[in-house]
Amino acid sequence: MKSRCSRVRRVLSVAVVLLGLPMTGCAGSSHSGETTSSSSCPSGTPGVTANSIKIGFVYPDTGGPIAEAFRPARSAVDARIALANANGGVHGRKIDLEWRDDEANTGAFALAAHDLVVQEGAFALIAQTVDLDQPTADWLHARNVPVTGLATSPLWGEYSNLFHFGSLFNKGGAVDTFGRYVKAQGGTKALVVWDPSAETSANLAIQLAPSLQSQGIQVVGQTTYSETVSNPAKVATLLRQDGADALIGAVQADAFIDIYAAAKAAGVKLNVALSASNYGPAQLRTRGADMAGMSMTMGYRSYTEKSPAITAYEQAVADYAPELMNPFDDLAITSYVAADEMVRGLELAGVCPTRQSFITNLRQVHDYDAGGLLAPTDLSRPADPDACFNFLKVSPQGDSYAPVRGNSPSGFWCGSKLPGGSDTLAPSAPASTGPA
Repeated sequence: MKSRCSRVRRVLSVAVVLLGLPMTGCAGSSHSGETTSSSSCPSGTPGVTANSIKIGFVYPDTGGPIAEAFRPARSAVDARIALANANGGVHGRKIDLEWRDDEANTGAFALAAHDLVVQEGAFALIAQTVDLDQPTADWLHARNVPVTGLATSPLWGEYSNLFHFGSLFNKGGAVDTFGRYVKAQGGTKALVVWDPSAETSANLAIQLAPSLQSQGIQVVGQTTYSETVSNPAKVATLLRQDGADALIGAVQADAFIDIYAAAKAAGVKLNVALSASNYGPAQLRTRGADMAGMSMTMGYRSYTEKSPAITAYEQAVADYAPELMNPFDDLAITSYVAADEMVRGLELAGVCPTRQSFITNLRQVHDYDAGGLLAPTDLSRPADPDACFNFLKVSPQGDSYAPVRGNSPSGFWCGSKLPGGSDTLAPSAPASTGPA
């Protein structure tokens, strides 16, 4: 991508990849009715008093396009914390949220984290950022500070105190889930399109090819595509030349629509067109005809399902963050879930919480799903690749989305980890296939 903002969007829209999380606290559950009184807890735990617990929140409130992308984060986090407090807090303690701006800058993030932990005495941090670097991760780990947030680098899978809810950056290998979906949709020969300017696109392409091959789908080619530079008609030509009946994209949302529309205009018959990007109502209004019949993958439930988890989320946002114009913006949902994961950790830490009890007990959760909002994630295995996703398909008329129910009780498509690691799965285009 041409900017870090685009990189962030890619991280989120690949279903994330975003992957899976429990909103177990989504309904506002708390455990204030314990037999031990919080007032009798030993003193000295950072941020903890008899009536409150201080949590730091860091995100880019300023910093150009990155800040614009993260604009929904604060409202979404505020909504989840306000919901918890409205339901009695956690073990009778109100969550006191103190926020800092990391200015979309690594150095500013480090300063913000130090300020919240050292000066403010925060018990833990919610970090919705692209600027967590190794020195700061080392510093937080050395102090045993629990951190929840969106995984935007491999660091999130490498420290016991960092909690994510699915990562595109993990090096644990690929899963067969994408291949399962494409096979179910009738795909037999696939062309994979990815963006060489985006690390997350390359990382996803690494996972896509072996996932498809694991289900007997032939990857007839891989080609690079950069928005505003590449020509969608050239990809359509490659699809025809290679005899592909499946178009698989790890490119920007609009770029995939352009390619798919060009393929249909050229008369290429596709059984499945699967985009790793996420789309909302705005795209249907402006490009519905071009999108008709295509599929997308995402890590959380579609707003069209109106499940109990979706209803609870919408109500929480309406009650506590009415200024949030688009609750189903990727960064709104992931920020809400980062706060929910923090609430869950506080609940599990007990009436007399310590940082270590938070980390130890939250790591023992094997099916974190944010109360059904997202696909289940095993928090005990943070370095594993995501295995569960939601797949949506655009109607033939191009006017609506509908989830394609998967093989798990939750309705998500869940697969298995494939042998090998990402170091052996680097995407390489066949000699006959160059950049489009």
